[in-house]
Amino acid sequence: MTSTQTRQTPTVGAAAPEAAAPAAVTEAAVVEFLSTHHDFLERHADLLEQLQAGDAPDGVASLVERQVVALRARNNDLRERLRTLIANAKANDRIFERMRALTLALLDAADEAGLDRALAASLVAGFDADHARCFVSGWTPSADFAHLAGVKGVPPLATLFATDEPTCAAYRPEEYARVFPGAGLDEPGSIALVPLPAFGHSATLAIGAADPNRFTPGLGTMFLSYLGEVLGRTLKRIVKPAP
Repeated sequence: MTSTQTRQTPTVGAAAPEAAAPAAVTEAAVVEFLSTHHDFLERHADLLEQLQAGDAPDGVASLVERQVVALRARNNDLRERLRTLIANAKANDRIFERMRALTLALLDAADEAGLDRALAASLVAGFDADHARCFVSGWTPSADFAHLAGVKGVPPLATLFATDEPTCAAYRPEEYARVFPGAGLDEPGSIALVPLPAFGHSATLAIGAADPNRFTPGLGTMFLSYLGEVLGRTLKRIVKPAP
């Protein structure tokens, strides 16, 4: 052995190299593993009863019990949604039947008097409204009808002929009385203004209720729009405004 060579000898008492510590298991890693191994808990069913969650009255519950509680809550939520859907469907059915009766009554109306009767029987009474009047600009009715009115000059409401879509809002008693004379409300009421497209901006149906929350801005207007289409065509057939 030459002088430049050094012989390596182990150091007495030196510790052997330590093995690398395993990586820590994180919640994200567990979630990822379970999401990609859907049959894991099926293959280890006994593990479900050992897993615990802290929602039980005594602070401890098995995962199976936790799942039962969660499923029961979800079932109750679905049942409530179903009840709401059924109630809405029944309400829509009632509205459809009333709208059908009103449409047929309007189709049968042959003159102004028949139209007034149709509005009284199938709109005011049929829809449980308190008041209803159809206003036509530049027209004079052949008689003093309860539900038909001509407007010459300033309309009872500034917005009466100024809307392209049905609008609903609450009105002060004096405003309500201008639209429905003799209503005699002491508190605000609500009114739905329904334009009649067949007449352009010269005819509007006003439906009133003593309840200020009956016709609110958030009310759906699909049926009101349909009513405006049907009544507008009927009105055009019967009423001939002066040029």
